[in-house]
Amino acid sequence: MIPWLLSVPVLLLQAPAPLPVVEAKDLPKAPRGPMIPQIPDAGAEAGLTGQARAGARRGPSVPALQLPPGSVRVMDKVPDISGWRAYAVEVPAGGKVKAHVVEGRKAWFRVLGVNAWGREEPGLLQNRIPTGEPQATYENRSAESRTIYFIVDTLDANMSGEPYTLEVTRG
Repeated sequence: MIPWLLSVPVLLLQAPAPLPVVEAKDLPKAPRGPMIPQIPDAGAEAGLTGQARAGARRGPSVPALQLPPGSVRVMDKVPDISGWRAYAVEVPAGGKVKAHVVEGRKAWFRVLGVNAWGREEPGLLQNRIPTGEPQATYENRSAESRTIYFIVDTLDANMSGEPYTLEVTRG
């Protein structure tokens, strides 16, 4: 048997390097957040909690945190009754980025990819059918750098303080 063939399976089994982990409280606020997306609130409900959530979701924009360059894992919690948090990502020309909730009650979250106007644009892909895998991707097809926002949204009105981990990988 050829000795170098024995090393091939070992090379294939090596795990990729872990992503750097940051706490959301250590991230700077983005200069601006995206405008409120015009989508139905999946966590809307009747009653006082639903009214409070709807009131917290009104406003000109969703507050956003600025993500550092490179791939990263963000440890965060649902900030308040609004049930969502935005993350600003700078994507260079031709760049790709994926945001995926990898820990927490994943089936109770969704990830929306939007531009600064709270709308989809070419290159943004997201789950339309709930699969339990909250993720969205963006491929910058333009010749200039773009700021894209990934909004982690909850599907239940009573999730304030619920922890989750968002993994943002760049390609």
